[in-house]
Amino acid sequence: MLGASAYMVIILFRHQRQHKHLHSLNHPRASPEKKATQIILLLVVSFVIMYLVDFIISSTAVLLWMYNPVILSIQKIVMNVYPTITPLVQISSDTRIIDILKSLQSKCHQIF
Repeated sequence: MLGASAYMVIILFRHQRQHKHLHSLNHPRASPEKKATQIILLLVVSFVIMYLVDFIISSTAVLLWMYNPVILSIQKIVMNVYPTITPLVQISSDTRIIDILKSLQSKCHQIF
């Protein structure tokens, strides 16, 4: 996961550098490459953080020979945070999906 994400970021940085002359420096919006790079970095950082927290909880439980149901429940929650966050990050980064959701919301308000 980490290697693949790092590779994607490198490709996006190279692409951005090669096509810098196409983008205006005065343009207020970020380029699609920059947005994609930020999203990938956000996903990688959140994956690494969740993995480290899970690793710390598992190692502590193994080293202390302590398999408390509360600790195991916390570990299950931590393990499920990344798969829950990933689609939300991707949805929030795509303006088309946000526009569709807004139009659905306005249609629902008109009906009710």
